[in-house]
Amino acid sequence: MAEELIRNVVDIMESAHTQKMQLSELLHSLDEASDQVHQSADKSRSELEAHFKTLKEAIDQALDNRLTTLIKEVDKIEQTASIPLGQCKDMINQGMEAATRVMDEGGSILSGDPAQKVERMVQLKDNPDTRALNSVPAVPHLSDVPCISVELDHGFQDRLSKLIAQEGKVLERSPIQITDTIECPGGILVKWIEVDDELEVSEFCLQYCCGNAKTISSPTFHTAYTGPNTAYTVKGLGTNTPYSFRVSCRSSNNNSSLPWSVSSVPCIAQTTMPHYEWSTDSPSYTVSYDNKIGTRNKSGDTMVLYSSTSSCVPGHPITFKVITMGETSPFDSVGLSLDNNNTETLQRDDAILVTKSGSVFVDGQEMKIKLPEMKKGSLLTFDLEELPNGKVRVNVELEEKVVTFDWKVPQPPGMMGLSGGFGLGGILAESRHKFYFGMKISHELWKILVE
Repeated sequence: MAEELIRNVVDIMESAHTQKMQLSELLHSLDEASDQVHQSADKSRSELEAHFKTLKEAIDQALDNRLTTLIKEVDKIEQTASIPLGQCKDMINQGMEAATRVMDEGGSILSGDPAQKVERMVQLKDNPDTRALNSVPAVPHLSDVPCISVELDHGFQDRLSKLIAQEGKVLERSPIQITDTIECPGGILVKWIEVDDELEVSEFCLQYCCGNAKTISSPTFHTAYTGPNTAYTVKGLGTNTPYSFRVSCRSSNNNSSLPWSVSSVPCIAQTTMPHYEWSTDSPSYTVSYDNKIGTRNKSGDTMVLYSSTSSCVPGHPITFKVITMGETSPFDSVGLSLDNNNTETLQRDDAILVTKSGSVFVDGQEMKIKLPEMKKGSLLTFDLEELPNGKVRVNVELEEKVVTFDWKVPQPPGMMGLSGGFGLGGILAESRHKFYFGMKISHELWKILVE
């Protein structure tokens, strides 16, 4: 009886410990949420203050510039109009001075005995000042000279106030949110959704940076994708390295000059799966670009170049790009296999291949349906899906044509005899099929990139 009670106490303590751990995790998540609210509020306040300070300075500068321009216009009109008026005034003053001289001379002649001043009277008559007495300059009418005034828009202030009142918008959250990140070889598949039903979105922008953007003072984001899709795989990422992802959008009116929306909350993710690599052990091929490009050598036997490991697994598409092509042979091919034991050919059991001419071989047998011919720049994609019945559904795409078939391959260890317990999609994640990828090229100058 005592042992049972002791055991009950131990069980209760274990349950309490588990509860405490769960509550502690929830408290940590709650603290993160609270930090996000307060930190984003502080950041928003700082952005608003900086924006409106800049806006106020720009408005003040624009008003000062406009005032200076208008005053210069007034000065120019005043100066231009004053010149002829001043000239006219000078002419009148000169005429008045001449008339004064004539009056003074006439008065002098008439004083005393004018009969004794005949010569002076003759000189006065011929004096230029006397001859100019009947010449009066034309004075412009007031309606013909500028009367400077200003025309002001007294409703401008109201319109400006209304416009300023519409500047800025406080959002609780971005209209776009990342919903999932899925690791894949050398990359991360990022998925997102629209959370603002009123926004008509035509284009998304996915960006990423290395590290945790929440803890970096000035993170440098790189644009990975722009377009209409709501999912994209960012490739070329380092393994076991955290990356921050964010998404923004803009509305649909085919105007690429519109600004992007506020970005989503940065989502931190990393991949533990190295990118696809060609093996470096074959004397007939050289590899480059982080072992992602395989190049056929000038010398060496025609053989299969395999991947460094069996890294191709269902759920993660693999794409081959023909960068350059040399001479061709009928069985130049690219494909997948369960092992890398046979370096002579991929046309065998437990392997599938696509030849340069577009023929598809499964377990050594050619299918009736064909794909287009490979050429420089062609993209050949294998997309595998594990089925509950043990088969693997294969989608092979080349030049936008797709061939789909179910491939019966041996069960990997750990799946034999299992009839239940499958996870997502009927797959036991820890015991999935793993494939090598390979290519067999006969002539030099062929370069094939895997990603």
